[in-house]
Formats: sequence, C-alpha cells, structure tokens
Amino acid sequence: MLEKPPLRVIAVANSKGGVGKTTTSLNIAGELAKRGYQVLLVDLDPQGNATAALTQDELKTTTGQVLVAGGGLLDAVVPTDMGTLWLLGTGPELRAYAKQLPEQREDYRNVLRDILAAEAGGFDYAILDCPPSLDTETLLALCAAGFYVVPSRPERFSLDGVKRLVGLADRVQEAMNPSLHLLGVFFTQFNSNKPSRLHQDIVAAAAQLFPGQILPAVRDNQALGTAQRLAMPAQLHAPEAAGVLDYQLLTDDLITALESHLITSTI
Repeated sequence: MLEKPPLRVIAVANSKGGVGKTTTSLNIAGELAKRGYQVLLVDLDPQGNATAALTQDELKTTTGQVLVAGGGLLDAVVPTDMGTLWLLGTGPELRAYAKQLPEQREDYRNVLRDILAAEAGGFDYAILDCPPSLDTETLLALCAAGFYVVPSRPERFSLDGVKRLVGLADRVQEAMNPSLHLLGVFFTQFNSNKPSRLHQDIVAAAAQLFPGQILPAVRDNQALGTAQRLAMPAQLHAPEAAGVLDYQLLTDDLITALESHLITSTI
C-alpha cells in the first residue's frame, strides 16, 4: 500500500494590495480540487474576501479562533461547492485574534504550522491566502508553508511589494523555517496582446530579480470576479474562461516547480 504524500502548504502573498492574491488563492485551490486533490483554503486576510467568495453561510468558527485555541481545525472547516475543496474562513476579527497570539505563547509564529501538522493530514494541499501586509498573519503563513508564490501586477509599486515580501521570506527561511522555498513570481491582470512599455520593463526587471522563477501570467478576466460574487469557484462557474485556463497553466507550473524542489531536497 502506497504511503500518502505529506501535506503541501503553499502561501500566496505580496505586501501590496490589489495584485490578485485572493483570486490566485481561490483559483489555485479550485484547480487543484478539480484535479481530485483534497484541498484546504485557509483565509488569513481579515478582509475575508476568500471566505465571501466561497460561502454565503455564517461561520461558526473562524481562522482567528482556531489560531488562539491552538487547534480545532477540522471542526471549523466548511465545505464548498467543489467536493474536494474545504475552507477555513475568517472575518475582521482575525486582526484582534492575531494580536493576542504573542501574549499567549512564546513560539506563536509556529501556531499555524503546528495546527496543520496535527490536524490537516487528510488534505493534499493547504493554500494560505495572506493579507496585503507583512503583519502577523503573513508571518504565520510563511512559518507554516513549505512553499510560497507571489502574484504581482505589472506595475512598479506591485513589484516593490514583491521585493519586500521576498525579503521577509528570506529572513523567515534563515531564522525560522528552513524548508520555505519560493515557487515563483507571476503577473496578474496582464494584457499579453498589447503590453505597454511599462509592463514590458516591469516584467524584464522581475526576470532579472528572480531568474528562472517567473511563472505564466494571468490575463484580466471578468469571469473570475463574477464567480467570486456568486460565491462559486470559477472552475464551476466558467471552466472555459480565459482566466481559468491561465490558472490551469499556472497550476501546472507550480506543481512542476514544487515536485522539482521535493526531488532536489531528497538527493
């Protein structure tokens, strides 16, 4: 009997807002679930947009409560319209709960890692949707994750956010989580048919900063936003939409990069 592979935890992060972190978390999770993987999406953004995009039901238990309790994950997760995609949802109260953690335990940075290790073994992937900041929630995600990806718009300030986030991730890897690896950087809301000179310059700059780690871009696509308003995974709402197809290709590359890291680490 084959042994089940360990849980693979991927954080989706950028210190800049409006770059497509939540859209990316939703669609990577949805694409993995469509392929038959058991997927847990953890909403670590107090805005709760990923939560609102997957359920219209009131949550009995939220991410913040699970973090403060140090457990109870499986009692808190809720199903979605995709049978293999589950949600640990949140709301604005997460920020207050996150502020309590340093007062509760000295090793608070590892609370999410410990919860996932103890309770999420039945999942194949956990996708961590981070807030647009370098605050506690993002730190918890980077300490818990084995991998992270960074979406960015092809704009200067978004790329600055990428650099800040990767800088934090490098410090986390050095001091707290040596298993953390960057899977790649990619651009959202991208117009490949008529890219502006600025877009071209930003993409070229990113390729210099992160050689060999630029992933396929995702086109701007209305169907992705419509699916979120309907609280339905885009893979069910508009499976042939351009944005959904782009996330299919992106997920292919993410899996390839992830497997490459895992193979290299065992050599």
